[in-house]
Amino acid sequence: MKKAIIITAILLMCAASAVLLAACGGGDGDATKYTIKAVYDAESRTLNAEMTVHYVNDGETLDGVYFHLYPAAYREGARFSPIAEADKETAYPSGVSYGGITISNVTVGGESVEWETGGEDENMLIVKSAVESGKSADIGMSFTVTVPEVRHRLGYADGVLNLGNWYPIAAVYENGAFRCDPYYSNGDPFYSETADYDVELTLPSGWEAAGSGSVSATVGGESTVFEFSAKNVRDFAVCASAGYTCKEDELNGVKIRCYGNPLQAENGLVIAKDALRTFSELFGQYPYETYSVAVTPFTEGGMEYPALAYISSDMTGSMFAETIIHETAHQWWYAAVGNDQINNAWMDEGLAEYSTTLFYEQNPSYEVKSEDRIADAMQSFVLFSEIYGDSEGFGRMDRALGEYSTATEYAFHAYVKGELMFDSVRHLIGDDAFIKALKEYYKECCGKIATPDALINAFEQASGLQLKAFIESWISGEAAVN
Repeated sequence: MKKAIIITAILLMCAASAVLLAACGGGDGDATKYTIKAVYDAESRTLNAEMTVHYVNDGETLDGVYFHLYPAAYREGARFSPIAEADKETAYPSGVSYGGITISNVTVGGESVEWETGGEDENMLIVKSAVESGKSADIGMSFTVTVPEVRHRLGYADGVLNLGNWYPIAAVYENGAFRCDPYYSNGDPFYSETADYDVELTLPSGWEAAGSGSVSATVGGESTVFEFSAKNVRDFAVCASAGYTCKEDELNGVKIRCYGNPLQAENGLVIAKDALRTFSELFGQYPYETYSVAVTPFTEGGMEYPALAYISSDMTGSMFAETIIHETAHQWWYAAVGNDQINNAWMDEGLAEYSTTLFYEQNPSYEVKSEDRIADAMQSFVLFSEIYGDSEGFGRMDRALGEYSTATEYAFHAYVKGELMFDSVRHLIGDDAFIKALKEYYKECCGKIATPDALINAFEQASGLQLKAFIESWISGEAAVN
């Protein structure tokens, strides 16, 4: 097919987000926007906030609007815990601590409206106000978040405040309904569309804050006001601490910052810059004005947010570097090119993991051989298969997060098998076609939500081969890995 037809085919498989964008940097039309003012009280570990969402409805007329209440999963009695039982001892070093979110008022256009909480685990805010197709609504709300003492996405530990998935965020509307997935402990149970953000966060004086987007700070008395601005991002998060040292650099106009102790900040900045440069060259230019890396207490290795990466303070040496590289790859695969992380986690995790392998190929000074990484992945997956291969659904990469029995089973499918699948595609179609496909996939799906067919189609068009059955055999578990 001719290029114009190829691009059209890929675009049809990238579901347009609530913000229809001409390019990853944003479009000229009306965009959903979050305006948040929040004040953090360190003594009570509470965050009091006022938020207005300029909600743009590009789909069918809605009877109401649903928002995820992710902090509700940290409350006592929650049905779905964000932390697996096996991780609770390390996540709660001082004993189990609870948090939560309380909504106190909801308005539309400045007028109070009816609302309620619902979902499988009281995890959704339902605003009972219609929004016509092609119209917008200014939805306001007041809320308070209680931050638990825990080493997790939302939590406080060792002097560091993590604000990940902390505010009500609009649910994706698809197939005639809002997606109301609960907060599974496996993977990253978040699925959202792009929006613009203006966030004013007041913290105690002397604190530094790393966040999604550009930032300015105003110090006054006993507090510092941080003002963040971010466009066309899928989420907004912050890490803050009085103990942070910040190191800065710049690459092609992108401001890069790394926060941690002095050595972490200095070393992390070099790695983040190398990763940003490498992936920009491989896949396409980094889409945001800033990129921040924050070292923080976290039970997992790291966590990606748009223009921000958490790096666990437990990571040292080569694992510190690899975590930064992997999370930086997520700026392309998840942040820019979105996907359904609940049902297709392999799309961003597997690709971010294989992108890490590509990084090492391009940066031999890191002394990691790609063939060794793939051999290790193959050996570990074969061993895992020998032990758990008879379990129900084994081998399927398209299971929802809640269908994996353990975090280990999830990781071996989304990360390890995902990486092996991408390596097999690369060897089948060749290096040039493989990189060409990823460049086109990024270009055409940036700022949108991509489907598996969009990724498969990109590989088919770049290579001229029919790959759908081959790739789907990996996804379905029909292909043997040995």
